[in-house]
Amino acid sequence: MEQPLVTVAVPTYNRSAMLRNTLEGLLAQETGAGLSYEVLVLDDASTDDTPAVIAAMAREAPVPVRYILAAGRGYTHVLNRAVAEFAGQWLAFFDDDQLAGPGWLQALYTAAREQGAEMVGGPVVLDIPGTVLASLGPVCRDLYGESPDVREPERYRHSPPLPSGGNRLVHRRVFERVGTFDEAMLTGGCDRDFLLRALAAGVVMGWAPGAVARHVISADRFSVAHMRSYSLQWGCSFAHIDRKRWGMVRTTLACVARMGQAALIHFPCALAARIRGDRRELRDREVLLWRAQGYVRKTLQMLLPSLCAQERFFAAVEFRRVRPEGS
Repeated sequence: MEQPLVTVAVPTYNRSAMLRNTLEGLLAQETGAGLSYEVLVLDDASTDDTPAVIAAMAREAPVPVRYILAAGRGYTHVLNRAVAEFAGQWLAFFDDDQLAGPGWLQALYTAAREQGAEMVGGPVVLDIPGTVLASLGPVCRDLYGESPDVREPERYRHSPPLPSGGNRLVHRRVFERVGTFDEAMLTGGCDRDFLLRALAAGVVMGWAPGAVARHVISADRFSVAHMRSYSLQWGCSFAHIDRKRWGMVRTTLACVARMGQAALIHFPCALAARIRGDRRELRDREVLLWRAQGYVRKTLQMLLPSLCAQERFFAAVEFRRVRPEGS
């Protein structure tokens, strides 16, 4: 059988109901004769009926659907399995809690060809009730994956944002030049790390405004506990990436600067927002404070591993552990 031009990789874990909707959209892509594709579902050892859902859909699918049972070693390992398993020239990444319109893949591929890009991304919009969206400030909306051009289209008209992890098309050459995802990043952030390494290697980036992914988020994921966990993860991953890019001395200085910013700006602004009853601003500032806390704790662990190991903290904020089953 002829190899597909594009493999669409969908990492999944205990989201069988949402995964069904995701696959329905991906299997209904409208592509031209020159764009063949397959769907590769990578299951991070789910305990629900994910395998049965995929098998049933694969039997009726108009394009090839492959299923890989990963070893339950987490999101980053699953991404690397996708890199190892894809057969064509392009690998597209799509999350199991997203929905794609029928022109999503064609838009990414067309943008790559027209812009001469080796990596292309598209917008991610939050598919949530309007009342919930209105209650989120820009920091929280960014935390949940919304593309910045969705909020500020004029600002990004001539300089589009960089591709996001869950809506990205990457040429095989990029992996040959940059390598794979960093599996040492247990608190997430491997997508951002990969993107920054690709930028440093001179990979040409593109943007496809028509390749929209809708991020479907359940109501329970907007709790304060979830926001705190995600924010701590972000802070830890930022520190990990900064040490790789800058070394320990500069990362330590950045840590001190973040502590000062938290104490002198974010904390007073959070206090003022609480007094005013501005919950939108308060939550944004709390996210930034939690992010600074994660950065500081990760920096201390890297700087003084024997004294500041913090095993319980880092076990609690590992990427998959933070995410409850089915959410």
